Amino acid sequence: MDIRKVDLNLLPVLDALLRQHSVTLAARELNMSQSALSTALARLRDLLEDALFVRTGRGLLPTPRATALAPHVAAILKQVQEQVLSSQAFDPKVSQREFTICHSDVGSYVLWPRIVQAVSERAPGVRMLLRILAHTEIAAALESGAIDAAIGAFPTLPESLFQRKLFDRQYVALVAAGHPLAGLKLTVQTFVRTPQLVVRQSSGIQEAIDQTLARLHLQRSLTLEMPSYLMLPPLLRLGRHLTVLPGQLADAFAQEGAFTSLKLPLELPSSTIRLYWHRRLHEDAGNVWLRGVIAELFQR
Repeated sequence: MDIRKVDLNLLPVLDALLRQHSVTLAARELNMSQSALSTALARLRDLLEDALFVRTGRGLLPTPRATALAPHVAAILKQVQEQVLSSQAFDPKVSQREFTICHSDVGSYVLWPRIVQAVSERAPGVRMLLRILAHTEIAAALESGAIDAAIGAFPTLPESLFQRKLFDRQYVALVAAGHPLAGLKLTVQTFVRTPQLVVRQSSGIQEAIDQTLARLHLQRSLTLEMPSYLMLPPLLRLGRHLTVLPGQLADAFAQEGAFTSLKLPLELPSSTIRLYWHRRLHEDAGNVWLRGVIAELFQR
């Protein structure tokens, strides 16, 4: 029998008749007229080539074929109701789900530990995974489901992605505590003359520095470009270089070593840290919960 030719709406009718043993009561349960239900029963008999029910003084009595079908029909309808028709609930206290979040290297150092702690306190069985991707790979990873969300300053991501602002990030200069500039007010002239470690990432802050200096007809000349902020501390400790980095990361480095923050002598735009996710997970209960935890954590 070709299932495409089967009216699956007949299954609830069969299930109700098997439980109620009455056309009247089954019709009332399904909000159908008795004549409509009787018509459906006739179609079931033709489809299954069995009488299915016989009338007795105690109501409808199922045939052996109908009795054998009863648990299977009930199980099918339960599965459809629970796994197809009902919204997927998410209970953080018992969930064993796995979430993957994309961060920049700054986010992995500063934000990731706080997220892991907040999630573990609320959902002890949930597993958190971290991925660091090039900003050009993030949109495709969100679309494919390789990552559940991305957090960072990614201004070039497509507007088709859902996003939520978490906070604005300011930048500072950082030097070793023993650097000649430690504790002094940084001027533009001193800034451009000082050897610098430069990390260029998707936020565009280094490009903003270059453009601001160009308007003043100035240029940093002694620069050493690095691929990651996390590679800065060993070179900074040598006491020769200055670097520009997010204030949160500067505070984190200062807690673990002898570094001093300096206010930049340039007016620079702040970068906005946002939470990004794809529309296919917009109404997913688990993703909604995770986004709520992250927003609560960083929007306080």
